[in-house]
Amino acid sequence: MQTKKVEDLNKGELIKADLYSRPNAINGRYRAAQIGLDDLAGIKDSDIFFLETLKVRADSADKIIAEAETQGKDTADPNVIKELGEKINALGKPIHRSEAIMTAVFVSLQLMAYCGIAIGIWGLVFKKSFFVFGLYGAVAGFLISLLFVAPVIALQRTKERIKNIVYGAGGLLTPIVFIIGIVGLIAWVIRLIFF
Repeated sequence: MQTKKVEDLNKGELIKADLYSRPNAINGRYRAAQIGLDDLAGIKDSDIFFLETLKVRADSADKIIAEAETQGKDTADPNVIKELGEKINALGKPIHRSEAIMTAVFVSLQLMAYCGIAIGIWGLVFKKSFFVFGLYGAVAGFLISLLFVAPVIALQRTKERIKNIVYGAGGLLTPIVFIIGIVGLIAWVIRLIFF
């Protein structure tokens, strides 16, 4: 195998070199803890986002292992290192950037559909086209997603954080959209009955 100079390595290769050269990787603690930092051969050097996520995970693992050692725990003991591995894995499972982006797209489309339907109902209230008002609602949902939801989701590095943000965004925005739609339905029914 041909060796390269550090100057000739790309960013992905530098991150891999950093991960492989850490003391906890060399002494086998990453492998014993089963935290997914021991075999990086299957990860492309061009997947910088994921490699940076693994680097953050390694930093956290190093910190947790160092804290355990300062508390007098024997990190060479397989039971202790597995316990630490569970603590490290509880921080969240690293994900690829494409998964975060696809989740952001899905949540944006969902919000666009909700807004389109809710505002479309108001088209019926004003005796206009449901579809035209629905299009306005979908555009409003797109703008809200583009400004507030999608960028935040797309930049997350663990599944747990994405779940929390999707839950928070859904809990904040969905009730507002449903209230707009329900008030529109009530107004439409009143218009049908009395006007």
